[in-house]
Amino acid sequence: MKLNSEYFPLTQMAQRFVDQLAQCRRLGLQVHEASEHHVLIELPYRTELIGYPDTGVIHGGVITTLMDTACGSAVVSAIYQKYQSLEISPTLDLRVDYMKPAQPHKPVYGFAECYKLSSNIAFTRAIAYQDSIDEPIAHAVGSFMRISPEMVGDAFRQALMGDIAPAVLNNLTEITPSPAQSEMQIHPTHSHHAEGGEGSHHQPIDVQGIVKRATELNDFGHLLEHVPYAKFIGMRVERFGDELIFKLPANPDNIGNPVLPAIHGGVIAGFMEMSAIVQLMVFMQTAKVPKVVDFSIDYLRAGLHKDSFAECRITRQGRRVANVNINCWQTNRKQLIATARAHFLID
Repeated sequence: MKLNSEYFPLTQMAQRFVDQLAQCRRLGLQVHEASEHHVLIELPYRTELIGYPDTGVIHGGVITTLMDTACGSAVVSAIYQKYQSLEISPTLDLRVDYMKPAQPHKPVYGFAECYKLSSNIAFTRAIAYQDSIDEPIAHAVGSFMRISPEMVGDAFRQALMGDIAPAVLNNLTEITPSPAQSEMQIHPTHSHHAEGGEGSHHQPIDVQGIVKRATELNDFGHLLEHVPYAKFIGMRVERFGDELIFKLPANPDNIGNPVLPAIHGGVIAGFMEMSAIVQLMVFMQTAKVPKVVDFSIDYLRAGLHKDSFAECRITRQGRRVANVNINCWQTNRKQLIATARAHFLID
């Protein structure tokens, strides 16, 4: 079914916006609908996004990236419709509540709306779902800082509005844009990116055995090798005494703001969430991969295109639930780019 621009006139502009974000192109995000009231985006299933190897469930950080992108796209659409101008609005904070895991081998949809625009802040909410929006995978609320349209730049503005030379776009993003900027097709029940099928099986993994082996080798990269999403974003980890320091090396594929450039907020959140999971696995000797219940992140500074680091602190440990605080920085440990808090099921 072809998109009907009469009903969703901002769809192509929203798709062009998503296509400027390297991480979103890599995820294959496709905008199906966009208006001044809402945005609907599809995330295809891919095995390299798996966060739970024993079940094939994708990582929570991927859901966060989808919802952050959907909310950001909703802000761009709402501002353009109201003011006939383009703005890049960085995420100030985002809270995601996970209702249930996404089913493997099926796409996930992110529905977002910008329900309030003030002179400085845009307020959003979003739902991630698969078969029905009435059966959500996750809910999110987020706020975005409005920045003057003059900060957008002519190249980025032209890219969103169309008619831009390929050479200019390549210089802007350093990555070849996807063909999704042309007329799109909707495939709500099938994704050409999906790998495997409904009959695919995932073998149980010995979490405690893997952690024990990583500890014996003093190589916690051995642990990350079992999580496809950790490899997808290029995450690493080192142990210094009783501390684990997590590293996200600079990677153009993780960029979410091509103008600065800066790392996608969803990638930063996914990196921090994965750091907390590894922290729990190592220091609590969990028998299973901890499952995220909720994740709340505050973005304090732009995560520029450079190496990023994270450390975690387990602040509460119950029989079934653990609370973890995560801090993320780049060049100075005292100048955080983000801080987050999360609850995990550990039993």
